[in-house]
Amino acid sequence: MVGLIILTQSCSKDFLTEYPTAQQAPGDIQKMSDVAIVMNGAYDLMQNTGFLNRDFIARHDMRSDDHQVPDFGRLEDEYRYDFDEQNSVSSIWRQPYTIIRQANNIIAMLENIETENSAEEAEKNDMIGQSLAIRALAHFQLVNSYGLPYSHDGGSSLGVPLVTTLLVPDAKVARSTVAEVYTQIISDLTTAIPLLSDAKKGGKINSWAAKTLLARVYLYKEDNTNAYTTAVDVINNGPYTLLSGAEYVDSWASDFTSESIFSCVNNQADNGGGSAINNLSDPEGYGQFIASQDLIDLMNSDPDDIRNGMLYIDQLSVMGDPTTYGRILKYPGKGNTKAVIVNHFEAGGDLASNAETSNVAIFRLSELYLIAAEAAVKGGGTGAEGFLNAIVERANPAATVASADVTLDRVLTERRKELAGEGHRFFDLIRNKRDIIRSVTTRATQAGVPTARMHIPFDDYQVVFAIPLAELNINPIQQNPGY
Repeated sequence: MVGLIILTQSCSKDFLTEYPTAQQAPGDIQKMSDVAIVMNGAYDLMQNTGFLNRDFIARHDMRSDDHQVPDFGRLEDEYRYDFDEQNSVSSIWRQPYTIIRQANNIIAMLENIETENSAEEAEKNDMIGQSLAIRALAHFQLVNSYGLPYSHDGGSSLGVPLVTTLLVPDAKVARSTVAEVYTQIISDLTTAIPLLSDAKKGGKINSWAAKTLLARVYLYKEDNTNAYTTAVDVINNGPYTLLSGAEYVDSWASDFTSESIFSCVNNQADNGGGSAINNLSDPEGYGQFIASQDLIDLMNSDPDDIRNGMLYIDQLSVMGDPTTYGRILKYPGKGNTKAVIVNHFEAGGDLASNAETSNVAIFRLSELYLIAAEAAVKGGGTGAEGFLNAIVERANPAATVASADVTLDRVLTERRKELAGEGHRFFDLIRNKRDIIRSVTTRATQAGVPTARMHIPFDDYQVVFAIPLAELNINPIQQNPGY
């Protein structure tokens, strides 16, 4: 069904030279129900492994100090920092622009539809809001991948091409600066928020999800006052509550929880498949998204922290050799609680489902507490201690952080523990001008982790990806320095 109206794409053509076509063109859309199906198509595109179901998280986490890839694997180039314009993964560039094209198409469709009542008008506004927020999220992923962090030079360096309209076949769009891309993202989100529904949706974007993204954007932009204000708004006024410590570990086996704001939805019939992040983290799948010993040691540094329960080290035989994997149980498969996982690996018990069925958490309430804490530490607000301790004490009620110890480094450490495996660590380091420092351990050697760069300066040219050669051949935009 979705295939009838998702915009077609060709592997041999660049997104800028592709005119949006489909069996059902924008002019053929006459009813809100028609657009709703196209809207579902946008979420289907977001579910792709080139976006939320893998690249949004895994290709960035793999460049940090939190994860490693054993032996040879699908994320090895990112772990080794072995990428240039010749082998730069095209999906990181292509899929977000495919999503942007779909969002622009939906907005164009809606402009031609007359609503008949207030309910239809609200539905129309909500879909416009969703489309703007989706476009903002895709541009944000692109500028983070191909542009330097805003904090490095105030956004003056080149970011990515901005695409806010449907393009003609031979369009050539130059790169905008990072600052210009951020301005457009913020504009899209602030326009979207009053149009969006406040109701919980889980698998679709509502006003609270758009505000969560906006808070993250402001934090990355070093606009700490707005980051703080926006995060606190969702914390105080949104329909979400933090999980209890007792609920935390097994909550990842559920579809949605009390703190789920927006997730990429997967199930047995519709998921990202074998190359998705949930299967990459599963030692009975590809097992190539593994925790570093540094992360394991950090998590284990407080034995009473409930998040230690998120770690599970599995012993398997890979190609005849015993290999140790470090699995973070944020992608266990629906119904696979910690007890089910342990029983399966240690006693041969059945799993409730396979790992591909796990939803991928994109926005959680926990992040907003940590955004508020970081922004407050940087002078954007007050009460950093309270926001930080809400997360710390949920994990271990006896681990309260004293006011004098609430520093940026302490907040970043808590972000590392709370948001592990969710795609934040790499950006947290480089946007705060911290080098990425890894270590070689016996465990890594036993697991066949390949030789890689162990110290990546925060201002190294490879903290941004090379623009793929296929793009440069069609749209001769400027390549990133160093490639």
